[in-house]
Amino acid sequence: MVVEPKNLLKVMTALLRLFIRDGDRSNRKKARFKYLVEKRGLPGLLEDCEALLGFKLTRLPAQTTFQEKARHPASTHPHVGVFPQKQLGLYYIGASVPVGQITAKQLKSIAEIAENYGSGDVRLTVWQNFLIPNVPEGFVETVCKRLNRLGFHTIPSPVRSGVIACTGNKYCKYSATDTKGHALELAEYLEKRVKLDQPVNIHFTGCPHSCAQHYMGDIGLLGAKVKVNGESMEGYHVCLGGGFGNHQHVGRQIFTGIVFEELKSLIEKILKVYLTHRQESEAFQTFCNRHEIGKLQELFSPS
Repeated sequence: MVVEPKNLLKVMTALLRLFIRDGDRSNRKKARFKYLVEKRGLPGLLEDCEALLGFKLTRLPAQTTFQEKARHPASTHPHVGVFPQKQLGLYYIGASVPVGQITAKQLKSIAEIAENYGSGDVRLTVWQNFLIPNVPEGFVETVCKRLNRLGFHTIPSPVRSGVIACTGNKYCKYSATDTKGHALELAEYLEKRVKLDQPVNIHFTGCPHSCAQHYMGDIGLLGAKVKVNGESMEGYHVCLGGGFGNHQHVGRQIFTGIVFEELKSLIEKILKVYLTHRQESEAFQTFCNRHEIGKLQELFSPS
């Protein structure tokens, strides 16, 4: 489906009105737009949207080149770094935001950079990162240095660029764990101990609502309370082998109820075993999905 910029707000408003009208907001477990899509089906939902809008939406043919490029980026950590635009002499710069946390002061600085060196635009990505487009070639190095000083890295990291986390129990009553704090701690721990030569995505989510989509990460971590000697501690269920785009796959749960302090060394071992036993430059997801669950448990078990 293609929406003209002038109609984008109208379409978003219509979709919101459909959810208010037909979505199940009385049931917390079903109060998500995806359940309305599942219930009505995409064609029916689009017809209802068009009825509210009063005009037809443009459909794209299935499997177009545009869709393939948009849905299936070449890297699993897309858009972190410096990339040429189709406009000659212009670049867009992608910066990694640690687990999506950003301050008001940083926001103002980003806006100033975009205004002074770009077109004033800032774009967000689904990986909790942001882009500054339309930067002339002569300003690229300056923008990168300023972003790095703010704490936003423009050089891709195989670990840090692919770590995302939901809100966590500091701000969400449903979360069993401090996902953002744990994600930052794990990323720092792994970068000191594991040298990866290709990206790995690690998704931290604090409850089964899965706001960080743990089931589609190379490594998916689902928060849980774990009993240790009668004491409740923060831990995670560990899923491996999830993916998206051309590599769509739902991650399989390999370990259950791992206390966070033990999780750090477990993930370290998982990545080191992968590097040792993979076939040539095999991707982490491919490595995991060519083994049965029992074999992965055998390979990765802390003991």
